[in-house]
Amino acid sequence: MSDNDVSELPTRARVVVNGGEHTGFIKSDGSFAVENVKAGDSLLEISSADYAFPKVHLRISIKDDGKASIAARYVQIGSEWSESAPVLAYPLQISAAQKYEFFTPRQGFNIVAMFSNPYMLMVGASLLGIFVLPKLQANMDPEALKEVQNKS
Repeated sequence: MSDNDVSELPTRARVVVNGGEHTGFIKSDGSFAVENVKAGDSLLEISSADYAFPKVHLRISIKDDGKASIAARYVQIGSEWSESAPVLAYPLQISAAQKYEFFTPRQGFNIVAMFSNPYMLMVGASLLGIFVLPKLQANMDPEALKEVQNKS
């Protein structure tokens, strides 16, 4: 998805705050609104099946005049929410980090992989027993050969 091009974004993509506590849909112009988010810390995510988006930490505070102030920062999941990360400009401009690839190309023929298969190793050991053991038996001492034949 190229920058600022939301035409490739599927219509089922949505904005999720705090794991589904609040949701909003992305409009055709790329804007979104999430209503009734309480003051404090929140995690904003864009949920899309085709693209991966960075997570955003929102710190919403109410000023003395009653207006809300929003400080947004990119955040890594599993790390602490840091005040040292740069604050994002408002309105938020969030671009996709990458496109998910669901197709895995088929692997070509690989002779090493074929012979490292356990089934092929068992076949190789069996063939070795069929063709090599009679040759070893033919080279045996005649007295040892008679002794082995008497035992069986």
